[in-house]
Amino acid sequence: MENYFYNLLYQYEEKHWWYCVRRKLVHKLIKLYKPSGTPLRILDIGCGTGKLNEELAKYGEMTGIDKSSEAIKFCKQRGINNVIQNSIEDFETKDGFDCIIALDILEHCKDDKIVIEKIYNLLKKDGIAIIFVPALKHFWGKQDIVSHHYRRYTYSELSNKFQKSGFKILTQSYFNFFLSLPIFIARKITNLLNMKFESELRFNNRIINEICKFIFNLETYFLPKTKFPFGVSLLGVYKK
Repeated sequence: MENYFYNLLYQYEEKHWWYCVRRKLVHKLIKLYKPSGTPLRILDIGCGTGKLNEELAKYGEMTGIDKSSEAIKFCKQRGINNVIQNSIEDFETKDGFDCIIALDILEHCKDDKIVIEKIYNLLKKDGIAIIFVPALKHFWGKQDIVSHHYRRYTYSELSNKFQKSGFKILTQSYFNFFLSLPIFIARKITNLLNMKFESELRFNNRIINEICKFIFNLETYFLPKTKFPFGVSLLGVYKK
């Protein structure tokens, strides 16, 4: 990820429709699949500028890890200090985690199998991994290029990789289904016109943001019980 992106993320992630609803989904998945009266030990891989870390701290001990010094800087600017600058491949700890979160991280990894196995090893027995990834090559666009993505995933590809690493699938579904058609059209247009931009975060205003947030938020009432047939993204919860 380019360094300038973290400045954009810090500006937009608190209110942007994508990040707001994505955080809401994470809360719902934790409450469903890791209900506990005792504090949880949670690791957020690729924690970015730390808004999710800030929210998840209420569940217990929250740790963030990111390779970018810019990300760590913004986390600390937000008042979050339990963050580590490191790659997940090189990260070690004596105690396992109850929950590991990797939101739109695996597509940045040249060898995602190594990262999935690392997540498995860092989890406690019966620990869960909450994973979000971009889905389907049909949605490939300039955002994938500027974000340095290696791939977008199909349902079977993601499930096979986690099962082969020893995980049990608790739930998995495509999501961002309701907005998939306008996103597909917008990306095809930007590809056709060869438009150059820093990030899709720039293509937003208050009205568009509220409309997208309302539509995307509808999916939180269906997931994870409903399995959407396709979508711009994929989510999964996997148990060690």
